[in-house]
Amino acid sequence: MVGPQYLLNHLPIGIVMLDSDYRVVSYSESAQAIFGEGNLRKSLGQQIQSIHPEHSRDKVEWLIEQARREESSAYASMLINVPDTVLQLRLVQLANADSNAGYCLILYDITDLTSHPADPSSPGRTLAKIPISTRGRTALVAIDQITLLRANGHYTDVCVNGTHYFCGIPLSQLEARLNPDEYVRVHRSFIVNLAHAEGIDRHHDQFLITMNGTCAHQIPVSRAHAGKLRHLLGL
Repeated sequence: MVGPQYLLNHLPIGIVMLDSDYRVVSYSESAQAIFGEGNLRKSLGQQIQSIHPEHSRDKVEWLIEQARREESSAYASMLINVPDTVLQLRLVQLANADSNAGYCLILYDITDLTSHPADPSSPGRTLAKIPISTRGRTALVAIDQITLLRANGHYTDVCVNGTHYFCGIPLSQLEARLNPDEYVRVHRSFIVNLAHAEGIDRHHDQFLITMNGTCAHQIPVSRAHAGKLRHLLGL
């Protein structure tokens, strides 16, 4: 069996060096493989936000703000999802004898730890695990353990065994990489794992799906999604 330490030691890791104004100064070959050489080459002299997708730029701003508040020996960390790739970003503030000398952005490509291998018949890789934040670290939880996913702004709450965890990937991006017949969008704010469903109730014109375990909820089912859910459940 391959141990987690071995896997971590063989993760693709990219380095991007920034000046004190967060402009890209230089980068490693592995970083250009992650972002694409053209993207990084065009970003030289530009602020780091320019090489991230539009939906990730608010998160990068947050990461920068966290790094600015920390001591130079500390780092700020976050997760982002780009098409078919899951990255953990860490930003470390550097210093010289005079002042802030800039920042080092470290990119960990954790795609192989979180996704099934690419299937030629599928438009992209499906998730096998979802990265969550717990006790100051990033953990990977198998998707079959997840009861439901709930939108939380640009982020997602992940319910596992009755406990809600933070995930830095938006609900819409998770939905695109899950099996739609098992992890079903029932509402604009909820995706449920049908393996954990206990029952369907109807209150006036509103369907409600009950999830099992200590994470028991009655989740509202919107009219737009009720037909598919009833079909999957044979109702």
